[in-house]
Amino acid sequence: MSTIKGSLTIVYEPPFYKAIFERRFNSTYEVSQINLGPSEPKLTLIYDLVIHHWNRIIFFKQTVCALYEQQSLSS
Repeated sequence: MSTIKGSLTIVYEPPFYKAIFERRFNSTYEVSQINLGPSEPKLTLIYDLVIHHWNRIIFFKQTVCALYEQQSLSS
């Protein structure tokens, strides 16, 4: 059985707000970051981004096994 998980986190890193998208599918982890600008993003902007522009978001892929190897090497 396959499991798909996704999340969206909005963070403020001065001077910009950023949207961080994460998604996991089996052993694959993908992440994307989008700059939302210097003012606090409105909910309508976030909805529009997710609903109408999801196909334009570029995700960077990494397997979960590779992430664990990197963490153990850096420890």
